[in-house]
Amino acid sequence: MKKIIFAFIIPCLSVACTILKNGISYSGEEGIFAKSVAQYPTQYRLVEYGEPNFELGIEFKSHKNGRIKGIRIKNPQSGNLRLSFWDADEKKLISTYTFNNGNPGKYNFGYFQIPVKANRTYCLTINVREYYYHVLTFDKLPLNLQEISLTNSVYAEGKYQRYPEFKVDNVIHGLIDLDFEWEVEKKIYGRH
Repeated sequence: MKKIIFAFIIPCLSVACTILKNGISYSGEEGIFAKSVAQYPTQYRLVEYGEPNFELGIEFKSHKNGRIKGIRIKNPQSGNLRLSFWDADEKKLISTYTFNNGNPGKYNFGYFQIPVKANRTYCLTINVREYYYHVLTFDKLPLNLQEISLTNSVYAEGKYQRYPEFKVDNVIHGLIDLDFEWEVEKKIYGRH
């Protein structure tokens, strides 16, 4: 075991190593972005009979390379939800996941390993018939941090998976939270 650890440490002594810094979330563990919207009540919408479902969620821009290590969703619709991860710059689907929304009254957490690139814009969406949302009466998106920005709330109508082409800056749809870890170059130099 000591040989394996030693073999890993030696290459890092003279070159830059990339590590992931524990990240941020807008409404999860750290609640950094949530402090901006805490003054607004959580509202509820049920799609009426005959209306289509909604593909809705958040658009964000990563300012650094990193990954989404976890996703939290608070939605009144229990069971498995389809979670879609989109490249917003190219308007194309990157991945589809199944998210178990076991308790509709709280944020449910799922572990993920989704890589994101610096200066790219992405969307995370769910397709639902009912959802929670915040109306930002006094504030508007984007909500900015040094590492990441929550740029828009996005949506599209329809039961089938489709790119959420409509954007708003005064509502947060779907209450989707992501935990983001970003890359940090750490230089360690050996002794001479």
